[in-house]
Amino acid sequence: MLLPGIVWQPKGSFEVWNIMENDFPRNGSSEEKMTFLLNYAILAPSIYNTQPWRFNVSDGSIMVMADESRWLEAADGNKREMYLAIGGAIENLIIAADHFGFSSTVSYFPDPTLLKSDLSESYDIVARVSFQPGAFPSMDSRLFYAITLGEMNASRIVNESLNEQKGMNRDLDKLVEAIGGLKTDQDISIILSDDPKTRKGILSLTEAADRSLYSDITFKSELGHWLSLGGMGPTGFHAKVDQIKVLFLDSLPGQIKMDTEVINSSPYLGFIASSKNDRESQVRAGRLLGRISLLSSSYGSSLVSMGRALQSEETESGAVGLRVEVDGDANGSIVQQIFCLRSSGSTSELTPRRPLEEVLV
Repeated sequence: MLLPGIVWQPKGSFEVWNIMENDFPRNGSSEEKMTFLLNYAILAPSIYNTQPWRFNVSDGSIMVMADESRWLEAADGNKREMYLAIGGAIENLIIAADHFGFSSTVSYFPDPTLLKSDLSESYDIVARVSFQPGAFPSMDSRLFYAITLGEMNASRIVNESLNEQKGMNRDLDKLVEAIGGLKTDQDISIILSDDPKTRKGILSLTEAADRSLYSDITFKSELGHWLSLGGMGPTGFHAKVDQIKVLFLDSLPGQIKMDTEVINSSPYLGFIASSKNDRESQVRAGRLLGRISLLSSSYGSSLVSMGRALQSEETESGAVGLRVEVDGDANGSIVQQIFCLRSSGSTSELTPRRPLEEVLV
């Protein structure tokens, strides 16, 4: 049974979420309203579309938890990508709450006793998001509408639904300026570069990481498994074919070619870095990454995560050195993500999401 506010609409070979804003239960209970907001949280991107989150709604707050059954041991050995993704889900949640008139506060890694003992024993509590109703929206409404546009280049749709946005300048330099104006945590930083030397360095690291990862049968088996589940695009028979290709054919040349095209066609390359490498820093970095991605979409551009260079132990240290070289500052030298900013959004369809009932506990 689907929760209010959700419509399943076929898109090509699989289905995606459409959220009906007008279905927000304004006269419903606090729990019903908070549950509705989670429809936006689950649209956050994640590595291989693993969606590694769980949520518990109670007492005016939402507990956000890590679902380690969806952790990628080979591709994400230190769980960095998992916590980045959870940070993105938290950011979506806060932006949606603001849009519907809630202010929110986030407590990272709170006391596990705040959750029922059977749940705290099963899940790592990443954050407690508390809500206070009656606030006026304070964020740019484009960020909210960009959540449901996800991987699609939908600035046109945004502008059609918001008359005041019709004259919005979509120039990439304006986006870069907007990113530079984002408020960041003291320990989290954004570094953007259009320097050819930086591009060459990221290309080299990414290719080296591709070669290392695709020579690892454990990595290929894990990738094949997630391809077979259909969360990354094709489903059914076609998903199984993709799995077989990864396992038994040489996928490396195609991956290198695709990564090279993305990096070379992106006017700006970026790093999100932190001064610490603890879980909270990773979640905070994920929140910032999510906000930059939504901002990019609202400007008719797109953000493509290129974190593969951080997935290989052989290249991770090289990424740190490259970041320091770009910024000239060793502070915040822990690279949490590498990304590309492209001047036009992707035309791909939204990837499917697990039903909300499946991630509620």
